[in-house]
Amino acid sequence: MGALTTPIRRFCKDILRQYPLMKKELAALEEERKAIAESLPVATWKDPVRAKTIGDRTGNQAIRLFRLEEKWYNTAFYVQAVEDLLSCLDEEKRRLIELHYFDGYPIWRVAQDLGISNTTFHRYQAAILALLARRLGL
Repeated sequence: MGALTTPIRRFCKDILRQYPLMKKELAALEEERKAIAESLPVATWKDPVRAKTIGDRTGNQAIRLFRLEEKWYNTAFYVQAVEDLLSCLDEEKRRLIELHYFDGYPIWRVAQDLGISNTTFHRYQAAILALLARRLGL
């Protein structure tokens, strides 16, 4: 595994920082998706064909649902990637991610809490970011 380029490293760090928000957003998108899907009427062949579709409330809801599905899929992809990463790491590296990326602690504080040196922190971080980049296909 080679060293990550700076843009990929930054992107992976951003994904880790945004994970708690993405997880909440995913739950909200799921609720909204369910509400829209339930409000859409089910088409049957017995229903008359309507010529007017532009501006139609059902059509607008269907388009909104389509866009919502796309956003949900993208968010779910990143959330699943971070969850896969967390599931394959040992407890110390998971704790590093939680403290530094989710809780926003500075490097020195995370190293102190985990009882590791700053050098070890950076080595763990490089390994974590490489795993996440690989999981994301970068």
